[in-house]
Amino acid sequence: MFRHPRETQPDPITSELSHILSPLVIFPWGPLAMNYLGVPIVVGNAMIAVRDEDYELACQKLRDSGFYEIIPDRSIPPEILATLPDPEQATEEVEREYRRLDNSTVTFEYPINHHLSGSLQLTVAPNTFANLPIPDVTGDVKQDMSSTSGYDIYGNICEPLEEALVESFVKCVIDDENDENAEFSGWGDRVSTWVAMMCGYLEVNNDILDNCPDERAVKWFSVTYGRIHEEKFGPWDRRVSKRLGSGREMPVDMRGNPLPK
Repeated sequence: MFRHPRETQPDPITSELSHILSPLVIFPWGPLAMNYLGVPIVVGNAMIAVRDEDYELACQKLRDSGFYEIIPDRSIPPEILATLPDPEQATEEVEREYRRLDNSTVTFEYPINHHLSGSLQLTVAPNTFANLPIPDVTGDVKQDMSSTSGYDIYGNICEPLEEALVESFVKCVIDDENDENAEFSGWGDRVSTWVAMMCGYLEVNNDILDNCPDERAVKWFSVTYGRIHEEKFGPWDRRVSKRLGSGREMPVDMRGNPLPK
């Protein structure tokens, strides 16, 4: 699987949400933001972030537009649950792994008569949870691609670029690792996987967070995916093949760059 070209305009899901929530500024996040940058990821759950002061109003605007709030289903499939020695404990552990996410955000189903009803959910996060490095200039967003460093701007939509999105994800993982309620966090593991996907498919190299003022984030990225990791394990292998070493590798890597001959 290869990266696809970066989008030149917001996707239809984000565009519709921007109209519903206007004039509030919205930040596509999670799979929506990664898909915009070129990561080949399925958007099974739409996620957006808003500034903290806009969070309650954004949720109310969605309710007024027919979206209805739900509690995300974290249940284990019955066929798997039946094989576990302590099903009740397993269920509690899964719920605990996502408790911080569910307690910090609001998830909505689309209106019943909407074409995405039943196939897509929407999670809205305040930026204290998403950790996007939002510049003050977003208070008066214009249709100017250079007005906000680190973002592509389309009206009231701020599409985070690689550096901003990686910093956001890394800080989320760190916050989750510091959550004493979960010995292992399914949510933190998922976000860490997003960072790995960005490192694989996008031009996200070991210097991506060099300008980040948060030393915790710089260290976490370096140890997990950056310089320290590469010093210990060597450069990342981004070849594409059904089986690496089979002699059937593609002539380009995951990023679409030609491999040296």
